[in-house]
Amino acid sequence: MSLQLTPAVAFGFALFLAVLAATGAWVTLDARARGSAHPVAWGVLAPVSGIAIACYLLWWRRGRPRESPPSRRERTAATVTVAGVGGLVAGSLVSPPDPASQLTVWPIAFACCLPVAYWVVRRRFGVREGVAAGR
Repeated sequence: MSLQLTPAVAFGFALFLAVLAATGAWVTLDARARGSAHPVAWGVLAPVSGIAIACYLLWWRRGRPRESPPSRRERTAATVTVAGVGGLVAGSLVSPPDPASQLTVWPIAFACCLPVAYWVVRRRFGVREGVAAGR
């Protein structure tokens, strides 16, 4: 079984790489705001290692308060990350188990998850209407 490189599959793969980059950017910005000595190391390891992201989210991040409010860039990266994970889960539930089909369905699921992710991140970071919170 070979993976056929169609434009839809190529777009899905490019979107996957963009979500990995957004995950790294969000973790780096969040770790920097929480006073990490090595935020870039967290940002590089987190998107490529499930153990590193679990360690960051469940252990390291929990015990450290933010030193600065989240920037617009950080909220955008978090939104793309949440929509990417949600789209990956939803796409894997509705598509056949081959990589080409999943990469074809995933961008659609990502687009459907994007408004929900925006709402979740906006609510989680406490941004209210009429308040300028971005930098």
